[in-house]
Amino acid sequence: MTVRLDATEADVEEPGAVAGQIPHASTVSPGTRVVVLATATRRGGVLRRLLGPRRVPVPRSTRCTALLVRGYVAIGADDDGAWGYAPEP
Repeated sequence: MTVRLDATEADVEEPGAVAGQIPHASTVSPGTRVVVLATATRRGGVLRRLLGPRRVPVPRSTRCTALLVRGYVAIGADDDGAWGYAPEP
């Protein structure tokens, strides 16, 4: 499962704001790998809609902390994303 973050009304530097956009580990099947992408989109007014969404980088530490907060285990990251696994029972 891949999570694309929305930075329109969220401070992507804050783990709590990012965590709110990630499903809780208890709501996905055990062992499911959830990947949080390294960039978030920020939508804007009419001009922004014509030009497309703006990409905003999300710090690796923020993405990993958000996964931990949401209950994921075996968390890792690279330049493209951060991932964690829903715990097995």
